[in-house]
Amino acid sequence: MRLDGDERNYATWKMLAWCGPIFLAIFTGFWGVLAGNMPPAGADLTPLEIAAHYADKRMALIVGMSVCMVGSAFYFPWGVSIAQVIRRVDGRDSILAELESLGATITVAFPVIACGIWLTAALEVAILPPELIHMLYYLGWMIIDLAYMVTTFQIVGVSIAFLRDKRDVPLVPAWVCWWGYFTAATFFPVSLIPFFKTGPFAFHGLFNFWIAFFAWYVWCGSLSAYVIRAVSRLQREDLASSAEKGAIARGLAHAAA
Repeated sequence: MRLDGDERNYATWKMLAWCGPIFLAIFTGFWGVLAGNMPPAGADLTPLEIAAHYADKRMALIVGMSVCMVGSAFYFPWGVSIAQVIRRVDGRDSILAELESLGATITVAFPVIACGIWLTAALEVAILPPELIHMLYYLGWMIIDLAYMVTTFQIVGVSIAFLRDKRDVPLVPAWVCWWGYFTAATFFPVSLIPFFKTGPFAFHGLFNFWIAFFAWYVWCGSLSAYVIRAVSRLQREDLASSAEKGAIARGLAHAAA
């Protein structure tokens, strides 16, 4: 079946919207489960304990981090699809769409770099001293966690834009936007990570891992579901609008004849 230009555009848009769930599946399966980061090895472990962790899980870490370095890229086309939906709410020149898209694109850099560092530690664990393995482990967490402000700008851009939707039934419900604000708020205590090795504010702790990370997880998953629906809904709206305009044009032509 051959598709016209508009149908091809919508097919591409839907494909990009599905990159969000693909990213979550890869990140959960390979970074979280296979590489053993749910929960992560604690910030309070000694260099010898971290080195033993990398030696014991070496192959799982190599596979998990390798796949995540590639799979993290799915996050930014997902961001592009969200920006396109925002433009249908906030206008073609929406600065919030730009903020969201750039936030999603730059966010990708941090898991890619962090996973590359952890991958290197796993590859070289047999020849590196425990202190260096420990340093690489910490470095990865500092990068992936303390870069939260970039993602915060993305989340705030999404939340402001979709709360402006004046449709009777908004494309993205208000609760997703308010959850986005909550998620952004949970990020700020992450700045305390360098000062704590134990307790809720360590990078493996109750607040800075289980609450902050999974608040983002819920936001990302719920927004993905509604953006995918929004693309289909916008396609139906455009088809109905085109059909109505066509009927009016035919009516005018018939009247003129």
